[in-house]
Amino acid sequence: MKRNDDIRLVKDSSPQPELRPALTADEWRGVLSNSDKLGEVKAGFSQGPFTAHALTAILLYAESYGFTQQDVTDETDVAAYCARMATDHASLGDDATAETFRKLGERHRERAAKIAALLPPNHLVASS
Repeated sequence: MKRNDDIRLVKDSSPQPELRPALTADEWRGVLSNSDKLGEVKAGFSQGPFTAHALTAILLYAESYGFTQQDVTDETDVAAYCARMATDHASLGDDATAETFRKLGERHRERAAKIAALLPPNHLVASS
């Protein structure tokens, strides 16, 4: 297996805010046990000008617990690494490990797309 020297990890030394769960376990228990009420709340969002998806993006934007373009880049980089590892393992005849890396890479690509869908277009952020 070849070594991937082109991937470098850089530790961000800036202090990171403590991320606390958005809801406590009891609050989640209440939400999850009242799925009908949750459906009503979600349906209420459709009465306004934005979908629940749009509101999620707006509410997460520029929050410490939100997403950034760096998250998309990181997930895309991990997906590319997984693709290289899948190719390497397949060339060595290790099909099981290659398949694991293929599946893992696909999940990272999907996650990158989900995160990207919650972010404003780059050209709008760069100009603001």
